[in-house]
Amino acid sequence: MYGLRLALVAAMVFGEGMAWAPDNMAVAEAIPPMATDSGARVQVESTVRREIDVDLIDLDRLREAVEGQRGRDRLRLTLEECVYLALDNNQEILVTEYEPLKSETDIIAARGEFDPLLSVTAGYLRATQEMSPEYKRFGGIDSTEVYRTTSSTSVAGKLHWGTAYSVLLDLGKEETTWNSFIEEWTGSLALTVSQPLLRGRGKGVNLARIRMAHCGREASEHQLRLVVMNTIAEVVKAYWDLVGAIEAVKVSEESLANAERLLEISKKRLAIGTAAAIEVLQAKAGVAMRQSDLIAARARVADAEDVLKHLLDMRDSGVFSTKQLIPLDRPQVTELNIDELARSDLDLEESVALALKHRPEIHMAQLEIENAKLERTRTSDNLLPEFNLTGSVSQGGRDHYMKRVFDGIRERSDNAYTVGFNASVPLGNRGARGAFERAELGLRQAEQRLAKTKQELMLKVRLASRALHTSQILVESNRQTRALQETNVVAEEKRLRLGTTTSYRVLQIQEDLTAAQTQELQAQIGYEKALVELRLSEGALLDTLGIEFETPASEPPVTYVKSITPECKRLTGWVAKVRGKDAQEKTPDKEAAPE
Repeated sequence: MYGLRLALVAAMVFGEGMAWAPDNMAVAEAIPPMATDSGARVQVESTVRREIDVDLIDLDRLREAVEGQRGRDRLRLTLEECVYLALDNNQEILVTEYEPLKSETDIIAARGEFDPLLSVTAGYLRATQEMSPEYKRFGGIDSTEVYRTTSSTSVAGKLHWGTAYSVLLDLGKEETTWNSFIEEWTGSLALTVSQPLLRGRGKGVNLARIRMAHCGREASEHQLRLVVMNTIAEVVKAYWDLVGAIEAVKVSEESLANAERLLEISKKRLAIGTAAAIEVLQAKAGVAMRQSDLIAARARVADAEDVLKHLLDMRDSGVFSTKQLIPLDRPQVTELNIDELARSDLDLEESVALALKHRPEIHMAQLEIENAKLERTRTSDNLLPEFNLTGSVSQGGRDHYMKRVFDGIRERSDNAYTVGFNASVPLGNRGARGAFERAELGLRQAEQRLAKTKQELMLKVRLASRALHTSQILVESNRQTRALQETNVVAEEKRLRLGTTTSYRVLQIQEDLTAAQTQELQAQIGYEKALVELRLSEGALLDTLGIEFETPASEPPVTYVKSITPECKRLTGWVAKVRGKDAQEKTPDKEAAPE
């Protein structure tokens, strides 16, 4: 209907001499009966001429929008440079780098279970006690007084086998009514040991927390590796998206150039009388549409730039960077090889094997199983009754002089030893049984999660491999389609110069060429992204890019001296601050002295 309407308008304006116009009979049939009158015909022709004004479309304002882009600083980047910038600046990577460091502190905290504990207590007692009537009457003592000083120092801890130990040194001085207030020193040194035989026995149970902390540290390293891999994959994809957006701008510019060339041809044909005004108007509409497409394409470039800048955390003075990114690399698609496609099943098996060997999710799932086994070992130990052998050895001395007390301890003036055991059996023991059952279910769940992870990874590899082969085929197919459309455009423009076609038809052929070029470009970018996705699913992306993954170096914890003397630290800082203030106040006097 639209083509018939254009033919009718052209026939009414230019008469019968046009090569593309229908014959008079067709025109007569197309004209309504009410327009056959000569006066009405002149009025219709005048109206049509006003409607087909070649200046109806103004291209200047759109051209200003296309060409009026402000200049920006340019930053040329290769794909490799983008990857290393992301490794240094990406916020997701920088945040996740703290997880292994935090896990390292869990190991230190778990080892603290075996740190010995030093305890010191001291006291002074002064007491007066009224004596009973018997003492008063027969002993002549109305009351007694006691002056006693005591101190106790002990070191207690636990060994990896579950052995609990304690070394205790008691020292005291006493002056009482009974010894006529003469100093009397007493002291003893005792060693106590308790060895579990059932619950709490062995390294497997007592070192479980430390081993679980080590598993947590290793899991956090694999988590960091996974974040790095995913982030680098996003960076590479964003880089190729930017390349694709920039190449799409070139396609839009070429399409605009084709439309402008058609407009010039149509204007020349109109000038020599071989074309209608509608063709110039159609050519202008084509140019306007291409200009709009070019504006939209450039906007997509800006969006792709911002995505890549976000991944690289690019800023100018703390603000989002306004630089124009110029990617230097271009897609390199290997030629289609039928023999390689035939052995795609073998490549798929190799990719699956790589994924099951290198993907961090597999290692994380295995560490989860290891943790579940350790938890089951710990909870199964709580099912056992408690039975501990205990023993202690002590030796001491007593004298009016403190030095002789230590001599007595060394010479075992007073000595004793004890041997025994303690046992306990929780009746019902529901808490331990419930915890063990939960640990058992957790282990089975972890094993099932490993199987699920393997299945998901195999699916990802299969999809990525298929997408890679499909995109490679599409690249070749679209390359041939684009070559054909280029030939069609050249041929159709020649036909237009000969007057055997219309501008509208040429516009359609040009649109087909633009679509073919766009599809070829999308196929090339899709191939590069599919290749990245395959290497990512295999777990070999970092190796492919030549990146050696290293976990962040552990930071030493706060020193023991600083940890137990916070007040001293504050006092030292305060003294330094005061001294610095005094020095600042004294400095002007020293400078003023020579004057």
